[in-house]
Amino acid sequence: MPTPPRSPRLAVVTGASAGIGLALARLVARAGRPVLAVARRGERLEALAAEASREGWAPIHPLALDVAAPEAAEAIRARAGALGGAGWVVNNAGLGQYGRFAEADPRRLVELVRVNCEAVVLVSRAFVADLRAGGGGTILNVASAAAFQPTPYMAVYGGTKAFVLSFTEALAEELRGTGVRAGAFCPGPVETEFGAVAGTGNRFERPPGILTAEEAAREALRQLERGEVVRVPHPIYKLTAAASRLIPRAVLRRASGRIHRPAEET
Repeated sequence: MPTPPRSPRLAVVTGASAGIGLALARLVARAGRPVLAVARRGERLEALAAEASREGWAPIHPLALDVAAPEAAEAIRARAGALGGAGWVVNNAGLGQYGRFAEADPRRLVELVRVNCEAVVLVSRAFVADLRAGGGGTILNVASAAAFQPTPYMAVYGGTKAFVLSFTEALAEELRGTGVRAGAFCPGPVETEFGAVAGTGNRFERPPGILTAEEAAREALRQLERGEVVRVPHPIYKLTAAASRLIPRAVLRRASGRIHRPAEET
């Protein structure tokens, strides 16, 4: 008798209660891969798990957890192991902060760095050995088109995303030939709760090239399937990312400052 095909290994998705993470968890489960959905808002994850069961998708397993909490990375790894092990790990959880750096709440800045940088590093580190032992897999870290240039008035957010991009590219090279791939997903603006949480108000309500959360998630899924190291999903932001390597930094940061300056100062 022919050997039945093995079920795909788990996809771990952080920040899965809203935005890109929620849309990606749905797409992945709909395509037949089980999901470990991680986020702080447990009630949203329970609703997502119930939706997957109702629709006949692969199961979505909720894990209510703050990725910046102590030992969070090991808790995610342990839960994934109990569910059969991960094949994909998507570090999507992220925070933003808009406004003048000097006026920002220091506690919020610390939280932002922990979620956007520290958690990405620790979750990636927690899964590398397991992915190798399982025959390979992919770590996808959600960065941003903001990673390619300074972002005045979102200085710490942009800095964290530049870190994610650089870290992920370096990790991808270290993992070359191991069967484990690392990729940085770098979308421009996406229709999510990000602006409300980051405090941008309607400053960037309809920027050019904005994607819906599902459109962005489909792009991320393509990157997972193709194993690309860096993906910028819209032509406008592909162009700006390429231009950032050619334009003098002084010009780049001044232009970015004009774009991001608060409306009352323009």
